[in-house]
Amino acid sequence: MTLKDILNLFQGCQHNKISVNSHGAYCPDCGKFVVVKWYIVRCACCGVKRVAYVDYNDNIKPEDRFCPNCGTEETIIEELDNINFIDINFAVHKKEVVEQNINIKSRTQLWTDVEDCSPQPLLENKCV
Repeated sequence: MTLKDILNLFQGCQHNKISVNSHGAYCPDCGKFVVVKWYIVRCACCGVKRVAYVDYNDNIKPEDRFCPNCGTEETIIEELDNINFIDINFAVHKKEVVEQNINIKSRTQLWTDVEDCSPQPLLENKCV
């Protein structure tokens, strides 16, 4: 067992069976609803897309500290619903668990027939 495997045990389920192409699915390992979100890091000054990564604390950071176009350090992180093939070299994805508040109300319904108090014979005697 490697150090990475030990750290994964403490972090919980990694949702490895969820495809990055899915918009949302239930994880077969833990049973939670997981949504794949895509992020792009841009320079705050000039808007150039920057290569990004997700660090160990689950933060999204640019690969280089300074922008190669203007030299600024500040960045903007954009969240995308869908990824374009042009942005695939710059984007990173995170699998996030969505808590669904489903209110299941248990309801019991009971139907009763109107009772007729007069006795009904099972067979009618037809004597002529």
